[in-house]
Amino acid sequence: MAPPGGQDPQLVWRIPSYQPALLMLVLVGAAALNIYASPSAVVRISTLAIGLLCGGLAIAALRLQLVATHDGVAVRQLVRERWLPWSELDQVEVVPNVRGAPTLRLNRLDGSYVDVPPSLLQPTKPTAKRVVMRNLDTVAGQLEQRRRAFRRGD
Repeated sequence: MAPPGGQDPQLVWRIPSYQPALLMLVLVGAAALNIYASPSAVVRISTLAIGLLCGGLAIAALRLQLVATHDGVAVRQLVRERWLPWSELDQVEVVPNVRGAPTLRLNRLDGSYVDVPPSLLQPTKPTAKRVVMRNLDTVAGQLEQRRRAFRRGD
C-alpha cells in the first residue's frame, strides 16, 4: 500500500553501518598510536599504511548504495553513480558470477547493462549459497515489481 501522497517509499540497500564504523576505529587507533606513542619507524609506517587502507575501505563502503524510487534505480559505486529510469530498464536478473559472486544485473532496453557491486548485496556472515540466491531473487523481484508498476502507469 502506498503512503499518503501516492508515492511508494524508496527501497535502499547499503553496506551494514557497523562495517565502515569498525574500519574507522582501526584508522583512529592507528592515528592515536602514532600521535601519542613513539613507535619505531617500521611500526609507524605499518600503522599508517593500515590506517589509510582502512580509511579508504570505509569511504568505499559508505559510498556503495542501491536505491529504487518511483522514478528509477540508482547504483552508486566508489567513483560514479549510474541512474536508470524505469523507462530505460528492460529486465532485472540474478547473474551467478560477477567479480566472483552472484549479484543483480540491470539490463537496459539498448542491450547494455549495469551490474550491482556484489559486496553490496552479499551477506556479511557465511551463508549457504541457496539462501544468498533466494535473497537476490527477492531483491530482483522487488525491483521487477517496481519496473512493471511503472510500465502499467501505477
